[in-house]
Amino acid sequence: MNPSPDDPDPCGCPEVARDAPTGASRSAPYHVRVIDADPAWRGLLEEWLAALGCVIVADDDAAAERVDLVVVDVPFPRQGGVDLVQRVASRHPATPILALSSTFFSRIECCGPVARALGVDCVLPKPATREAITAAVRRVLPL
Repeated sequence: MNPSPDDPDPCGCPEVARDAPTGASRSAPYHVRVIDADPAWRGLLEEWLAALGCVIVADDDAAAERVDLVVVDVPFPRQGGVDLVQRVASRHPATPILALSSTFFSRIECCGPVARALGVDCVLPKPATREAITAAVRRVLPL
């Protein structure tokens, strides 16, 4: 369920219309791959995304063929971050990507020019709130 127009939206992005990822159904969990996140962030993401019906799959989990969302920690977007995102995008074509970075300013638009320049669906500054993460994921997955 997406936030209503009357509710404040921590993500602030326009609605993104996406079809359900291939092989996904409402009864199946969404598979999320988290790349380069430290253990504390990974734990928070796992807890927060589980509440949305998502399960984090290990990067080396060959059994997890389907990935519905990639969350990538980009420590320095201006210094190699684009290369990292491009590698992730080529490994997971047509999969939404959410980029997190502690170098993004707090007022950055989730789906604005920085997201477009990086070639991702959403960007969020770290630390991000549960509400901001949830809103961004709801924007890119048909929850």
